[in-house]
Amino acid sequence: MVQEITKAQLLALRLTRMMEAGTALPAQISLAKRNNVWMALECARKARDILGAVGITDRYSVIRHLMNLEAVYTYEGTHDIHTLIVGDDITGSTPLAADDRVRRLAKVYYERTRLHSRRRAHRL
Repeated sequence: MVQEITKAQLLALRLTRMMEAGTALPAQISLAKRNNVWMALECARKARDILGAVGITDRYSVIRHLMNLEAVYTYEGTHDIHTLIVGDDITGSTPLAADDRVRRLAKVYYERTRLHSRRRAHRL
């Protein structure tokens, strides 16, 4: 788990530096978010497995984190949406009927991420 968490942190650090320099692309942001949500979900699942039956009780916070990550992964459609955005960038063709739909969604994600990083930078 430590190896995966460290890789995700390094990916986020590199992407942040690219965003600050203005060179990050929406597909790169989607790829990083897709990877890091998946990695966090896998780590939470492993932690739950390590704790065994106690891993599903509220005695430890593992199950709470796992449920939050499942909500991000499934309900918000993070994995599927980011897969479409990355696929659009790789192939140049959108698998949806409306080509502009994925491009607009990528732009919204990109703008939100830039806004969030600016707010965090001002707090520091």
